[in-house]
Amino acid sequence: MKLIFGTTSKRKVEDLQNTINEMNLDIEVLSMEDIGWDRGEIEENGTTIEENSLIKAQAILSFCKDHNINYPIMADDAGLFVDELNGEPGIYTGRYADDELAIDPKLPKYQCVVKLLRKLNDGNNRNAIYRCCVTTMMPNGEYHQELGESEGTIAKEIIGDLTKPYFYSVFILNGTNVAFNKLKPEELDNTYRYKALKKALKNI
Repeated sequence: MKLIFGTTSKRKVEDLQNTINEMNLDIEVLSMEDIGWDRGEIEENGTTIEENSLIKAQAILSFCKDHNINYPIMADDAGLFVDELNGEPGIYTGRYADDELAIDPKLPKYQCVVKLLRKLNDGNNRNAIYRCCVTTMMPNGEYHQELGESEGTIAKEIIGDLTKPYFYSVFILNGTNVAFNKLKPEELDNTYRYKALKKALKNI
């Protein structure tokens, strides 16, 4: 079976394919590039990760109908939700500092992390949750959604290397004393995004 994954990232496609292989499923993952996607970036204007995941899946389904492509579609959206900041950055996790970077392009690419730590300052409640929603959309328009979560805390300073996803450098998973960016591959395999993906794959 072939499955369209709502991304142009080769790394994300490889991650999903590896997860599928580990689950011994006979599924080949196709990226949006593989199906000839030419409609630009999908505007995710929902108010929740569930809505944004669904918006992405519906946009891909529309493209597939126009091009007579009849494979299941999987689309995900994720965010970091910090208690002290009333859920920020939440659905804006991927563009948390876009306004600041637009005003001053000289700011570091990881300005989102700088902004988060600045807003938290010495806040006592540094609890946070990474959430991911995966929408699986069938060619007939029927869909289901699965959620995955990882609970943790926000460190008071940046830990280790600053590479994407930038917030991984300050999110410490409960039960560990290291930031997400320091976790081993097998440890990341049991975190929020993979939890949601695995649940979704079991229901295809």
